[in-house]
Amino acid sequence: PGFPFLGNDLLREADVFSVFCLDNPDATSEFQLARAVGPSVPDAVLRTLVALFADLRLALEDGRLQYPYSARELLAVVRHLDRFPNEQLEDALSSVLAFDRFDSSLREAL
Repeated sequence: PGFPFLGNDLLREADVFSVFCLDNPDATSEFQLARAVGPSVPDAVLRTLVALFADLRLALEDGRLQYPYSARELLAVVRHLDRFPNEQLEDALSSVLAFDRFDSSLREAL
């Protein structure tokens, strides 16, 4: 499908594979999913993360970001916070946002 997914041309192979495009879940469902993955993470932090990732997706739609942050990245942060409860939120997000932080214009958007 193109940048940043520069692997196989999935659409060309669609006649061989069953292709399903899934939208991100709504905020309530995403919160419930995050709660299931990170039961020890406080609800306030989960709500903050769900809202943050919704903002990142809007930034993609507005053209301010190029990477489509999905529930996968959100859940990676939640898992990290569940395993390392004393970790600061910014540090937990750093691995997910690290690549875009090197570009000064993207860093401002983040």
